[in-house]
Amino acid sequence: MAGTLGVLVAGGQGSRLGLGIPKALAPFASGTLLSHALSTLRAICDEVVVSAPRSLALPVPDDLRVFDAKDAEDAAGPLAGVVAGLASRSFARALVLGVDLPLVEAGLLLALGERLAGHSAVVPVPGGREQPLAAWYAPSALAPLAAALARGERALVPAVLALSPLLVDDAALAALGAGPDAFLNVNTLAELAGAERAVSRGAGA
Repeated sequence: MAGTLGVLVAGGQGSRLGLGIPKALAPFASGTLLSHALSTLRAICDEVVVSAPRSLALPVPDDLRVFDAKDAEDAAGPLAGVVAGLASRSFARALVLGVDLPLVEAGLLLALGERLAGHSAVVPVPGGREQPLAAWYAPSALAPLAAALARGERALVPAVLALSPLLVDDAALAALGAGPDAFLNVNTLAELAGAERAVSRGAGA
């Protein structure tokens, strides 16, 4: 059993980036969004898996890839990816991270994880928007999330909010050292370039 399981959700096609490759393979910080996110998770997790559709070709060993049980188009989406990742291994706690959140730092994620005790999940809410793809989950979260998926739910946020998670607002995030762009979601080339500049500034500080 993994003490801390890292689940990297990497199913995005990257169509808005316009690079003609999966979002996870977008060039970033001398590697890719995929390699950057894996480094973040491996720094703080005992075991890491990558959740993405079978149709998405990623340079990830087979034993680290996980898929939705049906792996069908009608089961696609982040909720299916989260459920597949959480169901793939036994764990004491799990950290779920979206591949398109390159500015979320390991230290911040660790600090959020310290708040998990007694809760089904810990979800940051930067700018008033829940971010369940940079969140911690207890084993008890899996069954209700899987049940929501089985009922036909596809939206991740409502399914996670139904867990009554601990929500961490802007004030609490700032106290943990999260800057205004910590949870930048990269969807466009401009956002990708901005994230890379931010990482470069941090590396030079």
